[in-house]
Amino acid sequence: MIGARLALLVGLFGLAAVAADKKAPPEPSIVAGTVFRDPGFALANAEVTLSVKKPPVGVKAPKVQKTTSNFRGEYSFRVPAAQAEYVVSVAAAGLIREEKPAVLGGEAERLEIYFTLKPEAPKGK
Repeated sequence: MIGARLALLVGLFGLAAVAADKKAPPEPSIVAGTVFRDPGFALANAEVTLSVKKPPVGVKAPKVQKTTSNFRGEYSFRVPAAQAEYVVSVAAAGLIREEKPAVLGGEAERLEIYFTLKPEAPKGK
């Protein structure tokens, strides 16, 4: 009985050692921020796009990513933790589209990019 428990305990420690030996996936970098509308209120449901300008060094380049800002105007994207350049663009009905660069340095980091969209000029007159 004691021998069986000891064998089970040793087996569990062995499994834990094997699991700990496996490499965990690398931490991603995060490109995130908030979208506002003039005069500074959070803008929900804005379409936010992240596209690659200069691919990440040493890893597979991510595809174009799209999301919408939440009720607080917030958005986020996960990208490889590698030196790269991206472009973040934001569009919403009745507002002027805006884009900004996102330059990552090569280590896992969080880059915050904020937008304030202004109204489009009235059409016609």
